[in-house]
Amino acid sequence: MQTITELSKKPWFLGSLVLVFVVVVLWSIPIEKRKYGLSQSNLVTDYTGLLPERVERVVKAENRTKLQKIVIETNEKGGQQISVAGLQHSQGGHTYYKDGVVLDMRSFNDVLEINEQDKTIRVEGGATWEDVQNAITPYGLALKVTQSQSIFSIGGSLSVNAHGRDIHFGPMAGTVKEMTLLTPTGEIKKVTRESSEEWMQYVFGGYGLFGVILDVTLELTENDVYTIHTEELKTVEYESYFKNLLDHNNTAMHYARVSVAPSSFLDEMYVINYNYTGKQDHKTPLKGEQGIRLSKLALDLGRQGGFLEELFWETQKLYIDSIDGNTITRNNAMRSESTFMEFTKPGRVEVLQEFFIPVHSYEEYINDLKQLLSSNDKNEDFKVHNITVRYAAKDNHTSLNYAKEDMFGLVILIQHGLKEKEIANAKAIIQDWTSLTLDHGGTYYLPYYRYQTKEQFMKSYPEWEKFREEKLRRDG
Repeated sequence: MQTITELSKKPWFLGSLVLVFVVVVLWSIPIEKRKYGLSQSNLVTDYTGLLPERVERVVKAENRTKLQKIVIETNEKGGQQISVAGLQHSQGGHTYYKDGVVLDMRSFNDVLEINEQDKTIRVEGGATWEDVQNAITPYGLALKVTQSQSIFSIGGSLSVNAHGRDIHFGPMAGTVKEMTLLTPTGEIKKVTRESSEEWMQYVFGGYGLFGVILDVTLELTENDVYTIHTEELKTVEYESYFKNLLDHNNTAMHYARVSVAPSSFLDEMYVINYNYTGKQDHKTPLKGEQGIRLSKLALDLGRQGGFLEELFWETQKLYIDSIDGNTITRNNAMRSESTFMEFTKPGRVEVLQEFFIPVHSYEEYINDLKQLLSSNDKNEDFKVHNITVRYAAKDNHTSLNYAKEDMFGLVILIQHGLKEKEIANAKAIIQDWTSLTLDHGGTYYLPYYRYQTKEQFMKSYPEWEKFREEKLRRDG
């Protein structure tokens, strides 16, 4: 039998020890989270940290009477803005104004009522989707629409009229049965879809401009069990593939990812479908975040670009292939991991943008996009790390409407530097990207950092003038 001393002289043994040591060290390093939000010094920022601002004060929401009093008193003083903040995952400074009053809604988070027979839940605006899922899972119920992660607040998600992976229910605004609203004049109103004043049309997708969402009653559905189906496609096949998917009506939820690796840039995709099994679930618990460190390590490698981005794409495909045929509950399909995406590199920032393009224009749009973006951004400051494709059905519920017909939403994860010239370069590229999107009959999403011009905003949202008129009228 060899002794430790003899083994230590062998290169493979030393190499193994070094590998084990490196793995242990990497596994022990805590995942640093971006610091943002509402501070004691009244200097606030959102998730990107690009738009810091000093506010007059931050008020913790305790009850609706106190909130109403703050709105009325602020109106009487005049000249000061009130904003509403939840978890602050928006990236464009929507939740605060300079020298303004910020209503911190995070503690305003009670689940008020669950109606198992009607399949509804009434919940306060500061609650998260995690809170809702914890409350409804024991009843075998699930959300109709939510974002792919459960970390956002109810009020925040409705204020941006978020959409999700379900291909049958459309944007989130369509799942709200009624709500209680604190208006800009300090009135507390119960609002339904049939209300003649059409508050929902302006509150949902209104970015907090039309009042504070105190509570909402959401329509729910069964906590179905799905079989996961995954498949690799060429980008040119996706339009027809998706239309066939809708026609056959066997799929509940769907999303896709597009390659940004140099050798297959915008040419390859993989799709993930959640297909009906006809079964419902009352027992499976909500899953926690899984494989965080491994996922973060893979993403960090892909962030380097070039060959490592190729490796990241191939790793993603292997993982996606490995889950083909697995089963999952609806609630668990609606709570993807998020911690692994944390990015805190000094002098750099990661931001989201989302572009909506008509389903029938997708192939032509992607071909034109290849001419705009570099296929290998390893040595460039502006980097595209990920493109996820979701379906956004036509929205007939809101004023600032991003889905004027059936659209694909392309969610883009972008990284760039924080020097003045680097931000200017990113802004120029994204404005060109926005122009291309508009040329194809598309729009862009408003919750993110405002790279776009005012002209691009007005073209994307032609109802903006009516929206502004209603804002001024309802401010009293």
